Amino acid sequence: MTESPFIGRNYLKPPENERVPIVVLDFNKMYACWLPGLRYTLYFDEEPQTEELKRIREIILLEVFSTDGKYLIELTAEDFEGFETAYSLFSTYGGEMFFYRRKEGRRMKKYFDFKPKKNTSGPIRKYNAADNIF
Repeated sequence: MTESPFIGRNYLKPPENERVPIVVLDFNKMYACWLPGLRYTLYFDEEPQTEELKRIREIILLEVFSTDGKYLIELTAEDFEGFETAYSLFSTYGGEMFFYRRKEGRRMKKYFDFKPKKNTSGPIRKYNAADNIF
């Protein structure tokens, strides 16, 4: 990642079933750990070997740009499979990627959706710009 994921983090958490357009900037496999003293999640490239950290888990940290800034999304291996499917379609056909969350049981599950771009190829019309003004 270009910037440190430790400073000024914002997590993209839209309301349930609200689709948010995203642009993927980067994704990395990392270890997320909870630091109880600071009440903060820390990210490491390698698995930390300390007793102070709780809930050590392997995640994929996705850095995205949405309509109003840069955000981070923590993905489990299961969530990442859904992301890979949508991202491969996006990279093949172009278009738009969307992120949304849906409540399943007690947890909010993360989903990614792909919308292909509209086919705008058609006959090009010739017209005078002055005709469209009036």
